[in-house]
Amino acid sequence: MAKQFQTLLGMAALGIAMTLSSSVYAQVATTLEQAEMAGLSPEVKADISARYAKGGQTVYELLKTDMLNNLQVKHPGARILALDFNQGIATVEASGKLETVNFDPMTLRLRP
Repeated sequence: MAKQFQTLLGMAALGIAMTLSSSVYAQVATTLEQAEMAGLSPEVKADISARYAKGGQTVYELLKTDMLNNLQVKHPGARILALDFNQGIATVEASGKLETVNFDPMTLRLRP
């Protein structure tokens, strides 16, 4: 009887493990990420949403990637240290110097 119980318990554990390993957990954006997304233009929001749905990166990482791509046009090799989406300001390190750049929070494009 005990051996049958152990076998049954083992099979149940294996079934649970297989179910969990084959399940895909949907990512859920944090409240802050949802707020950042709300301020984007419809085109940028759709792009970020589609990339986010594929998984692998957070909303913030996707936004930062887009900002970095836009930044590289004016400041090759620069890296983003901080982003303030409310103010449309990014702090970047370019050529060993800290610099503040302004961007449009709706499109993530740098402002002149």
